[in-house]
Amino acid sequence: RCEYGGFMLSYPPLRLYDIWRDPSYFMAKTKSETLLLAALDYSIEKFVVYCAKKPPRTFFKTVAARLGKKIVYVPLGQFSRITLDKLRVMHILSAKSVRDNAKDYIW
Repeated sequence: RCEYGGFMLSYPPLRLYDIWRDPSYFMAKTKSETLLLAALDYSIEKFVVYCAKKPPRTFFKTVAARLGKKIVYVPLGQFSRITLDKLRVMHILSAKSVRDNAKDYIW
């Protein structure tokens, strides 16, 4: 069981460089900004959803436009505490074989 403060989902899997060490993202001031830059960079979709307390800086809208993307900002206040807790918790299974029994242990 893992609890996250922020995350980025990307498809297809296993194609991300280490975004925390990539000099292309050093202009980001926070971890959430680093995730947003990576999402804009790696997304194959036009729209990138950004959920946070505050909207992204104007700089990110410019970057998105240059990449042909659009940031869809969703304030965290739109979600209930229960929904936020569900979004932040992730269970990592050790193998595909445990998926059948996982429902008995994951809440």
